[in-house]
Amino acid sequence: MDQVSYDSCAAAATGPAGTVFVPPVFLVGMMGAGKTTIGRGLARALSRQFLDVDLVLEARCGVRVPTIFELEGEAGFRRRETHALDECSRISGVVLATGGGAVLAEENRRMLQQRGTVVYLRAKAEELYQRTRYDRNRPLLQTADPLGRITELLRQREPLYEEIADLVVDTGKVSVARLVGRILPMLATCNKQVRPPAADLPPLECL
Repeated sequence: MDQVSYDSCAAAATGPAGTVFVPPVFLVGMMGAGKTTIGRGLARALSRQFLDVDLVLEARCGVRVPTIFELEGEAGFRRRETHALDECSRISGVVLATGGGAVLAEENRRMLQQRGTVVYLRAKAEELYQRTRYDRNRPLLQTADPLGRITELLRQREPLYEEIADLVVDTGKVSVARLVGRILPMLATCNKQVRPPAADLPPLECL
């Protein structure tokens, strides 16, 4: 499938200054679900820009996510995350990987639902644990029982992922290439009506 075929069926709308706003693709799911890796592959397949909210925050703050957590706490990190999500979700046609906890804020869920197509990358707790157990860049997993923590986080967050998802894809042990190939036709048949950000909508206060 080429980019034109997706754009033509993705409910593109008129955006600021009469330009065509191509609905972004938002990837949501738990840490370790593959949002960054799959997002990059999907962006390449669609010839689109890829952004990762966590990487945007790290570039702007000059430190890794765990350091932001350490210095400002989770509440401080979440405020920065919401601002970055607001800004990135205004970009026409972007493929955007969100943080695993981005769905916790109602404001974030509303932005994702209104501005683009939401793909939930679903995985079981055991699979997520296997993918993240050696990753020290996950502040919420720095605990004596990371599998238990993942299980609890998944229990809390899965209803929120499902609430805003337009498409649900089980990642399992499938390769990235096959997952991208599975998602592309699903996007092509998604006829969601997207509300582009208003031209006069002010950005959230910058931190």
